[in-house]
Amino acid sequence: MGRRNKTKQTAAGAQVVHVETDSSRLSGGWLLVHGLPLATPGIGCAIFAILIVLAHAQWGGDPVWTPLLSILFLLIGALVTFFAHLSAGPRMLLRVLMVVTGSLATGSLVLGLVVGMGAIWPAYILCSLVVWVLWGIWRGTKYAGATPTADGAGNPLMEAIKQAKVQFNNPTVDERGVVRATVETLSGGTLENARALMPMISAEARAVPGSTNLAGDLDVDGRGVVEIATRDNLKHGVPWPGVSGIGSLPTEPFAIGEYQTGPCQVQILGDLSKDRRAPDIKHLKIGGVTGSGKSTGARIFLASQLVKRRLNIIGIDLSKGLQTFGPFAHGMTWVITNEEEARLFLHRLKHVIKGRNNHLTSEKLMRWSPTSSLNVLEIWVEESKEFRKFQTLYGDLVADARSAGIFFVSSTQHWNYRNVSTDTRANHGAAIMFGVESYENAEQILPKDALAALGKNLQYWGANKPGYCYVTGLSIPMNRWGSMLRIYDPTDEQLTEAVELGAPHRDAMDPVTAHLFGELFTQRTRYPRSIWGATSGQDATATPAPAAAPQAPPAAAHRDPDTTAPARWPSTPTLTDDEQEMTEMADDETAEEREAMYEALRTSRRRHLGEDAHPSDLADVDPEDVISGVIVGPDTDGNEGDDEPETPRPSTEEAQRIWDMALDDWYREGRTTVRTADLVELLANVQRARKFLYRQTERWEQLGCVAPRPDAAGWDLIASPMQTTTRT
Repeated sequence: MGRRNKTKQTAAGAQVVHVETDSSRLSGGWLLVHGLPLATPGIGCAIFAILIVLAHAQWGGDPVWTPLLSILFLLIGALVTFFAHLSAGPRMLLRVLMVVTGSLATGSLVLGLVVGMGAIWPAYILCSLVVWVLWGIWRGTKYAGATPTADGAGNPLMEAIKQAKVQFNNPTVDERGVVRATVETLSGGTLENARALMPMISAEARAVPGSTNLAGDLDVDGRGVVEIATRDNLKHGVPWPGVSGIGSLPTEPFAIGEYQTGPCQVQILGDLSKDRRAPDIKHLKIGGVTGSGKSTGARIFLASQLVKRRLNIIGIDLSKGLQTFGPFAHGMTWVITNEEEARLFLHRLKHVIKGRNNHLTSEKLMRWSPTSSLNVLEIWVEESKEFRKFQTLYGDLVADARSAGIFFVSSTQHWNYRNVSTDTRANHGAAIMFGVESYENAEQILPKDALAALGKNLQYWGANKPGYCYVTGLSIPMNRWGSMLRIYDPTDEQLTEAVELGAPHRDAMDPVTAHLFGELFTQRTRYPRSIWGATSGQDATATPAPAAAPQAPPAAAHRDPDTTAPARWPSTPTLTDDEQEMTEMADDETAEEREAMYEALRTSRRRHLGEDAHPSDLADVDPEDVISGVIVGPDTDGNEGDDEPETPRPSTEEAQRIWDMALDDWYREGRTTVRTADLVELLANVQRARKFLYRQTERWEQLGCVAPRPDAAGWDLIASPMQTTTRT
C-alpha cells in the first residue's frame, strides 16, 4: 500500500511531524524547506550592514543625534536580546544563540553609527560568520531530532509522535485558551496511537486535567480533532444564568452546564412531527460518589424542565426524602418518598405503559410525538439502589417504557451488578458521570465510545471536584462525549423562581394516564407551596388529596367504577405482637376445625356404606374439594328432616363477582395488603376449592389489582377490581 497524502499541501502555520523523509531527493521543495533557513543568517548580515551604512551617513558625526541614537540603540538591543533569551525557554543552545546574536548585532549597530563600516568591516564580517555557523548548527541539530533540552536529552514528545505515525495540523487558540488541531494518521498509524499520546501532550501543554479530548471523525476513519484547555475556565464554578425556554415543548433543548468552550445543550427527545429521524427517548443514568455533585445536577435538570408544557415529572426518593426535590416539589406532578407507595406505583406502572401504548397505537403513532394527546412522562428515581429488591420489575419497566413516551432517569452512586442488572444498565442509553473512584466505576456508566475518546486521559476526581462530569447521549454529538464540563451552580431562589415562572405553562397529567393510574394518582400527596427551608414539624404543606366521605358500598351490580377511594397514605396499619399472636391462633383453630369436619365426613360415609364401600366411593373426600351434603356424626339420630336446606352452589361468574366485591370492600376500607388466610376464608362462601383462589389471584394480577409481596406474605392491594375492569 502506497503512502497517503503524497501531494497534499499543508496549511500555513500548521505543525506537521513527518514520519518518513527521503533525503536522496534534492527537489526544489526540499531546498526551499531545508536549504533556505541555512542561507537566511548570511542574507540577514548583508542587509544589516547596509542599514549600518545608511545610519552612519544620516546621523553619524552629528553632535546631538549620534549620542542620542547610540543610547537608544543600546537600550532597544538589550531589551530584544533579553526577551529572546526568555522565549528560548529551557533549550540551552537556543538561549546561547539568541544572546550572542543579539549582543553582536547591537554592538555592530552602535559602532557603525559612530565610526562607520570602513573602520569595523573586518570585525563585522568575522562576527557575521560566527553567527551564521551557530545558526547552521542549530538548524542541523533540530532536523536531526537531537535538539537539546535543559538536561541535554532529545525531545521525547516529538519522538513519540514520530513513532505513532500521526500528524497534527492547523492549530488554533480561542479566547478561552482552548487549543484545537486536526489529527490525521499517516501510513501505518491509527487514531488509537494518537489517543495514547494525549496524556503526554496534556502534560507538555500544562493543560487542565481531564480537558484533553481527541474525537474521531464519524465519516472518515483516520481523522479527528483534538481539544486542549490550557486554563480552567470552570475552576470557580459556573453560576446558573437562569431558566430559559419558558413554555417550550419537551423536544426543545436546554443548557445544564458548560464545557471549557461554552454551554452544554441537552435534549431528551426529538420532534417526530418535524423530522421522521428525530432521536427517540434514551433513559438516563447518573452516577458518582457522594459529594460529587449528583444532587446539583438533578436540580438543574429538573428545574429546567419545570417550565415546559406537555411534560409531567414524577420524583421517587426513598433514601433522602425531599432533600433533592424540596425546592421544587410543589411544581412536580407527583413526589413519592414512601416505600409502600413506591412499590404500588411500580406495579401499577406496568399497566400504565400498556395503556399508553394502546392509546398511541389508536393515534397511529409508533412513539410519542407532540401530535399525541398524551404528555411525556418523566420518572426521576433518586438513589435507585433502593430498588434492587424490585430489580426484575424495575428492569422490565425500563425496557418497555420508551415506546410509551416515558423517560426514566435513575441516579445512584454505583452502577454495579449488586444494584442494577446488566440489562437495566444497558437500557439506559444516556449517561452523566460525576466523580468516581476507579475505571471500573466509569466503565459501568459511560459508553465505550466516550471511554475510547478519553483513553488514558480519563479523570476520576471522586468528590474532589464537585460538579465536574462527562455527559453522553441526550442528543449531544459524539465528538463531545469525551469533553469535560461542569454543571451549573444554582441558588435556591433560582430554583423556586423557575417553578413560579413555569406554573402558567405546566400541564396537568393527561386524562388517559391519570385514569390508568387510578386512585393511586388521585390520592397522592401534594405540595401546594415550597417546603424548602421548613423546620422539623412544619410539613403541613404536604397534604393528601381530599378523601371521599365514608359510605356503605352500593350493590355490586350498581357500583360506580370511578368512585374514589379514601386516602391510604402515608402508611398501612400494623399489628401489635398480641394481635399477631391471636391471629395466628385463630388460623390454627380454623384449620383444626376444618380437618375435624373432613374426618367426620369420611366416618359418616363409611358408616352408611358399610362393607359395600369401594375406593371410588371415597375418592371425592379430599380436603381441597367442595364440602357438600350432610355430615351425620355418631351422636346423631339420622333425622335429616330437621336440617336446614342446603345453600345452592353459585356459578363461576357469581363466585367471581362475590370475590370482587370482597376485594373492593377491603380496598375501600383502606387496606393495602391481602393475606392468603383472608382468601382461604372466602372459599367457603363460594363453595370452591383452593384452585379457585389461585385462578382468582392470577386474574387480579392481570387486572393490576394485586401484586405479590416480596416477603411472600400475601399480595399488595393496588386497585379495586370494580374500577379496573373498565380500564383494561
